[in-house]
Amino acid sequence: MTFGSQSRNAQMAYNNSFVHFSSVADGSRRNVPLNRASDLWGAGAEALLVRNWLSVLSVRSFSPWIRERLPDVPGKNTLSDVMASLGCCTITAPVHQLFNFLVTTPEAKSMNFSERATVARRFLREQYFVELPREEMITADLSKSLPEQKYSWRISPVALRDFGMRSVYITTVMSVFMAMERALCALMR
Repeated sequence: MTFGSQSRNAQMAYNNSFVHFSSVADGSRRNVPLNRASDLWGAGAEALLVRNWLSVLSVRSFSPWIRERLPDVPGKNTLSDVMASLGCCTITAPVHQLFNFLVTTPEAKSMNFSERATVARRFLREQYFVELPREEMITADLSKSLPEQKYSWRISPVALRDFGMRSVYITTVMSVFMAMERALCALMR
């Protein structure tokens, strides 16, 4: 139900910052058309659903699991909520950025699910992983061509940035949400 408003918010942020303050002189960065706030589905909705499902799962399932395993200390509930939210952020940060990418990529609207999945995989790979050339011993056999360069992968600095930003935001929001919910449930008993 919040797809329209969240996608519109991401598109407005993109248009107002990335396009407006672009260093591209030829104007190749253009404003993306805005979704209607009443839209229920569109490109990126799948990522939004997965992100929200994982966030709720962290506070509904992972937090109680952690709480059961912690020693009895003051603030045990809050501590388990914070730990669950931080754990969840490692997964939801890339999914959230994927949502932003899909809603600010006009071509994604006309793609079918399979094409969007391919674009999504490419985005995640290019955004969060950096090629790391493997070092290999090359023998001095000049009769053969040089071996093809092989690569490993390492996590990019962007992944740490996204995780940090998402962790600060989500940990705060989810911990406050759970504290309010616990307080209201205690009042209603």
